[in-house]
Amino acid sequence: MLSVFMYTLRSHRIGLLAVSFGLFLMSLIIVYTFDAFGGLDTIAELFESLPAPMTAMFRAQAGFGTSITSYIALDYRHPVYIIAGLAFVLSVSGGAAAREIERGTALMLLASPIPRWRYLLAKVGVLVVGAVIIVAMAWLGSLAGAALTGLAGDVEAGTLLLAQVNGLGVLLASGGIAMLLSAVSSDGGRTVSVTAGILTVMYFLDFVGAIWSPAEPLAPLSLFYYLDPLAVAAGGSTFLRDVVVLFGVGLVGFVAALVLFQRRDITR
Repeated sequence: MLSVFMYTLRSHRIGLLAVSFGLFLMSLIIVYTFDAFGGLDTIAELFESLPAPMTAMFRAQAGFGTSITSYIALDYRHPVYIIAGLAFVLSVSGGAAAREIERGTALMLLASPIPRWRYLLAKVGVLVVGAVIIVAMAWLGSLAGAALTGLAGDVEAGTLLLAQVNGLGVLLASGGIAMLLSAVSSDGGRTVSVTAGILTVMYFLDFVGAIWSPAEPLAPLSLFYYLDPLAVAAGGSTFLRDVVVLFGVGLVGFVAALVLFQRRDITR
């Protein structure tokens, strides 16, 4: 099992490093933009002038808050954060079973005395470890930016960490869905494209539900409905609900993938 874990981690090390370092830099730069915009008052005026769809994308219809912590947390919902993290998740999940079967390497790996569930659990382990590294690097980037700009005393590190835990939940929930599809498929490309399609529809539902009241009841069907780092920074009461839903979806997906992969035929 450890050998499969290390083999998979080595296979994705370049992508993991690129995403982690990229989000670290982005988080660092975002702190610098706080002073570049002119501080809280100027940013508040800027948000008041933004069209409703733009503020809805960040869940900032009521403003971005009254602190630099809220401003930083707000940007954790930027599409770049979401897309970069999901790119790694889909890469690992697509190759977890479906792509290995497609290439024929799964037969070689499973020829050793290792149960299928342990083989796939090693793949899940890489996804979880990678997702944790990605959100940790984004969080550390924010702290580094605060330290370099002299704003460390005004930034609540614990609050930003909770906001990143919220983001981690989205990555793991998406990974659970992708891993489940990978476990029952023999085509890695199809697994990635179908998962990407599902997540795109979910993002659309969340966005439309925020700007169009008739679609609002559909928004909770989206994983992104439960991604609200700004509410975390503002001390919102939905954090526990959001984390339970997201981590629950991820857990169900991973467990279902392990069960179904154990029972399926390995055919290309």
